[in-house]
Amino acid sequence: MTGPQTGSNANRRLISRILPEIFFLTGFIVAFSSPLYSDSIPKTRAIKIQSVPINFNLLDKAQTTFGKLLWRGGIEIIGSDEDFGGLSGIATGLDGIKFVAVSDKGMWLTGEIQYENEKLTRVTGLKMAPILDGKGHPLKGKSRFDAESVAPFGAKGVEGKLLVAFERKQRIARYRFGKKGMMAREKTITLPKEAKNARRNKELESVGRFPVGTELGGTIIAISERFLDTNGNIIGWLIGGPTPGRFTVKRSDNFDITDLTITPDNELIILERYFSILGGVKMRLRRINTADIKPGAVLDGEILLQTDQRNTIDNMEGLASHRTASGEVRLTLISDDNFNIFQRTLLLQFALPK
Repeated sequence: MTGPQTGSNANRRLISRILPEIFFLTGFIVAFSSPLYSDSIPKTRAIKIQSVPINFNLLDKAQTTFGKLLWRGGIEIIGSDEDFGGLSGIATGLDGIKFVAVSDKGMWLTGEIQYENEKLTRVTGLKMAPILDGKGHPLKGKSRFDAESVAPFGAKGVEGKLLVAFERKQRIARYRFGKKGMMAREKTITLPKEAKNARRNKELESVGRFPVGTELGGTIIAISERFLDTNGNIIGWLIGGPTPGRFTVKRSDNFDITDLTITPDNELIILERYFSILGGVKMRLRRINTADIKPGAVLDGEILLQTDQRNTIDNMEGLASHRTASGEVRLTLISDDNFNIFQRTLLLQFALPK
């Protein structure tokens, strides 16, 4: 449900721009103290939200090119439901309309993205439900329900099976989402032993699966947030497929990895975040050549966009991709507000130049 911007919402956004560093840090405290779920929570429920259009450049609304990407619209999603927020991963349908997101509190969020003149303008039909374990019960405890990434398992996108990566009690789970929806049950996938040894808050943060028929077809790719090797690079794994094994991503400028997507053109794009009290919040998108991905590789890539709070960003954690009817490859990003009233849930879209 969309609606007008209220004065209190405007004040909240003003405060978030004045004191972002303090509130970004305190958001983690709020998130860690979130209440636990019980079996008594309703299975599925609709939620009411406001979609507030935003500009990426606050000073120049006419700017459409940022780095090597093209701006295709964005919104702030404002919801009063106590369970709304903490969105750490997103997957979009093949046409970019339906989407599925997961939260730090073990919740599914589904809805539809609406467009006007091919630009993202709002979201509608939002529903939430707890993610279920293998026995059909809501996940309990921060160590089990901290979902960080969601991605399509096959060619049907969100209409088929989905993968979800969890940190703390690290695991990757598969869900028959196309058939069961938010009532799908968890079926865990065996992880490399090393992947279970990352330290807290440096664990699995991103997951994807390469399409069948490509060189890495059927391979699950998972990358940690900041599990470093002896050279200071971020460790990731290829699971299953023709060439399973470990690789690393070159870490630079103290950025950590928060998500990844495999585009319809079979390119790997990673979303990265930087945060410090003095430096504030930054976001970066890097494109990596799929041909370079193999066990033992140290991956680097082309920077598509790097920005800070001079543009409209928050704690950007989720990344998805789809192809439009006109053939354009779109990237969709979502932010994790840490259940902090001074942070925002942003949904942004960019296009890769043809």
